[in-house]
Amino acid sequence: MDKRKNARLPLRLSGQLSLEYGEHLETETEDVSLGGARVEAVPSHAHRQHCVLTLFAEGPEVFSITIDAMVVHQDEHGCGIEFHSMDANDFELFREFIERQGRDHGELQKEIEAGNVPKLKDWTEL
Repeated sequence: MDKRKNARLPLRLSGQLSLEYGEHLETETEDVSLGGARVEAVPSHAHRQHCVLTLFAEGPEVFSITIDAMVVHQDEHGCGIEFHSMDANDFELFREFIERQGRDHGELQKEIEAGNVPKLKDWTEL
């Protein structure tokens, strides 16, 4: 049963998943949305752990997007990451990147207006 509130985009992005207890794993997404991602399998103890997911994307320039998240689903094929918060500037870069990958601007805007996005913060003030 699909519990996502956002439309998925099958997209492979390299990344790093930093788990709550100091473990750092190289990973790759299977799909992404404005609210989460499915990534390669992680250790079974990672379920329900808070984590930081850093995704590396290419656009007019190469950039990284850092997301405070949680591992919310896990099976033998991968795990689901729910985005909790991210820097507002990172979110804008991410939204634009997803739009360039073929997502309809109107549909993205509906998801944003419905609040199906991570909490946006100014991480420079933290």
